[in-house]
Amino acid sequence: MDSDDGKASYVPGVTTVKVFSEQHFGALASPYVATYVFRTGNVNKDFGMRRDVDGTFRIGDAEVAIDQNSNVIVHGKSYKGTRGLFELLTRKKVDQSFISDTDLKAYKEILEATHGHVENHDPSGVIKTTRGPKFKDGISKLFPGGDFTRRGTESYFSRQKQKWIPF
Repeated sequence: MDSDDGKASYVPGVTTVKVFSEQHFGALASPYVATYVFRTGNVNKDFGMRRDVDGTFRIGDAEVAIDQNSNVIVHGKSYKGTRGLFELLTRKKVDQSFISDTDLKAYKEILEATHGHVENHDPSGVIKTTRGPKFKDGISKLFPGGDFTRRGTESYFSRQKQKWIPF
């Protein structure tokens, strides 16, 4: 089952979550992982990690593991866990002051390996778009010139124009 839309029968307290996440995911990853338990509004599931109802973290079509040293493991490859990488993997609104070139490179590599940036995680799909700052300030710059989906009025008029055949 995908995403954490299911109802939790028990939500632990802040202290319990903090202790558990620090023990299992390390001190660096702990505050980022804890947001998934409490489902805070700044969690990005479009271009970042999501949590399945069984507690497994995923991005794109792949499972994400986080070790006790806060390193991120995707498809067997380990990425050094940094505040910048966790900002990119978990937040809708990213604090740019934590992001390094190494973090951007790792994030892009993870997205490419998992198809986390394309519609339906389909390798041949187009890059998904959102109205949020993560797409505007990040994804569109990491993948310039890619095929993007368009939604809303712009998409409607574009489709209508494509259907029009001059006499």
